[in-house]
Amino acid sequence: MSLRRGLARFVPCAVVALGCSSDNTGAFAPPGTDAGLTDRADVPTDRRDASAPAPILVGVVPDHGSFLGGTEVTLRGSNFVDGAEVRFGGALVQPRFTRFVDRNRIVVTTPGNRPGLVDIEVRVNDRTTVLPQGYRYDAFYVDPGLGPVTGNARVQIHGLGTMFADGMTIDFDGMPCTDVRVTSAELVSCLTPAHPDGRVPVTVHFGSENITVPDAYQYANTADAVGGGLSGGTLAGSLTVTVINTMTAGPVPEAFVFLNNEPSAMPPGAGRTGDTGQVTLSPAMITPPITVTASKRCFTTTTIQSFDARNATIYLTPLMTPECGSPGMPPPGDPQRAVYPGRVRGELVWAGPNEFAPNPWSNVPPARPGERHVAYVYATRPEIFTPDYPAASAARFQNRLLEVVPEDYGGRGYPFDFAVRPGAIAVYALAGIERVTTDVTQRRFVPYMMGVARGILASPVNPMTPDEGVVDHIVIDMNIALDHETPLEVTAYPVAAGTTQPNIFHASAFIDLGGEGVIPRPDLTVTGNHDGAYRFSGLPAFTGTLADARLKIHARYASGAITGPQTFQDTPAPCSGLILGGITTPDETVQVRGWMGIPDISSPMQGGALPRDRTVRFSVDPMLAAADLLILTLQWDGNSWQHLAPGAERAITYPNLSSLMGLADLPTGSLLGLSLVGVRIPGFDFNRFTYATIGQAYWSAYAGRGTYVTR
Repeated sequence: MSLRRGLARFVPCAVVALGCSSDNTGAFAPPGTDAGLTDRADVPTDRRDASAPAPILVGVVPDHGSFLGGTEVTLRGSNFVDGAEVRFGGALVQPRFTRFVDRNRIVVTTPGNRPGLVDIEVRVNDRTTVLPQGYRYDAFYVDPGLGPVTGNARVQIHGLGTMFADGMTIDFDGMPCTDVRVTSAELVSCLTPAHPDGRVPVTVHFGSENITVPDAYQYANTADAVGGGLSGGTLAGSLTVTVINTMTAGPVPEAFVFLNNEPSAMPPGAGRTGDTGQVTLSPAMITPPITVTASKRCFTTTTIQSFDARNATIYLTPLMTPECGSPGMPPPGDPQRAVYPGRVRGELVWAGPNEFAPNPWSNVPPARPGERHVAYVYATRPEIFTPDYPAASAARFQNRLLEVVPEDYGGRGYPFDFAVRPGAIAVYALAGIERVTTDVTQRRFVPYMMGVARGILASPVNPMTPDEGVVDHIVIDMNIALDHETPLEVTAYPVAAGTTQPNIFHASAFIDLGGEGVIPRPDLTVTGNHDGAYRFSGLPAFTGTLADARLKIHARYASGAITGPQTFQDTPAPCSGLILGGITTPDETVQVRGWMGIPDISSPMQGGALPRDRTVRFSVDPMLAAADLLILTLQWDGNSWQHLAPGAERAITYPNLSSLMGLADLPTGSLLGLSLVGVRIPGFDFNRFTYATIGQAYWSAYAGRGTYVTR
């Protein structure tokens, strides 16, 4: 089963320009999945033959998966053709995620849908085959869905339509999950029990109801464990390394792998991966902690430093440079198929005397000259660090409404119709007063009222059949007043004498709806160059539709103006950030403290050359919170070298690859961009980390800086 946080990859970006950032938009996205809707207008090549026999569908494997979708399943039958259209419970499968194998098999990635049994439909031209109740959408999923055999890993269980409550219990293959914490009717967390490796069923018991999801969680203790990283327990005589291509999720053969920064070592202390992408290194007297590096021509290089584990799975990204072409990519063929957005339609409804017609916006203050009533309708984003859609296409992912009823409209409110990301979402609207101007940069929008429609599952909509699959008749009652305040008490980031440290505080607020995503409030930001008291004004009460909502705050100290209110990548370095979640009421005072220490790079200096031993050295103020994980990225000319190290490390070495045939060493005579980011992740164990569980969605704090060096 592949959920929204499956295999993750590191794809470096312009680390210095982006301050604290060590990765770009898709840095922790599953290989082969869509990281967001794009402006592509490509459509599937239609090669269907009208004279072909009607398709027949007889089965699907696996026959269940998360209500979020994202599960890869194989349809089995006969008379399948390339270009067939597949639907689960009426929800269209993205064309890009529909792969024709042969006339008897089609592999698809499921769309989201409500829990329960649904029909599966395969359509070729006007001929359709249906497998009644052939697939079951599970009522909950476990996040992350992968963990160590030793247990004691904190997991969240997201439900849809569930009624989780205090006193409930959770079993993993019959063994109790401990420290159960209920956040809402659809969200609970616990610590996993120990269990041998393999997939296990998970059962939740609440009230008189018991729900079991087979294969809901995977215990990992093998080199090819989904999610990559480290596994297998304490090192015992040898290390098995698996190298994976981030673009294809397939093996990388002929990658060079070596231990402890010694590229000149002979086998079995170094070696090249085979056709399966694996190599086992077993030099005499191998003892922890060890360091392993994997590299290949026309791929990035990755080092995992100072660990104690028997297996390491490393992801390398192919370089898209003129001299490399497209290594490790699928062979050229038909144009990549489209990814369609979802689509929602409905109306904003105000209470008033008109029972069958729109009412005036009586709960929004009157507009003054030069102003007007405006409402914006949006869909939630998956996480607080999910970037907004590209500005060029932003208008496709929101609706802007005026207090004007279209002619001949017979509804009760003000209609909206816009594109959304497919999946489990909420649709929300903010209504208020905006300055009248043709210059969009000069618009000043002040919201006063809010409305939210929950539990919407949007499926992709084919533009050739635009009314098929639309989520219609959504009613958003505009009755939530934005009249609450959240006070902040901010502890200053200590500035050491003689060091370059952040001097501007900035915080953004989000309303967390669990599995339906988060509501960003760009209008709710505070900034200043002092510590002490701040406040967010204009939050809703967490009652009614928002009874299970939680406030999440992204607070940060940065070095200079912050260019965007929401994303980690917008924070100028050096910087230190906190993600404060689980706040149950917008009226409580939030303590903003516990800042992570920002690494202070002592060698090389800004713009200086790497020392002869090719080691980057740094320190962290011991009075500040320490990191669990360090991510150091060096970039040049489209290439990169990334180190993953425990938070206690204070030096990172780049071994010389110039003596190895076919490998590219660090270039001389040019600037190299260096980014060093420390991350704090609750329950983190470096010797058992996976790429799937170190993504930004799991961070509780970060700190970093960027610089330029030469060689």
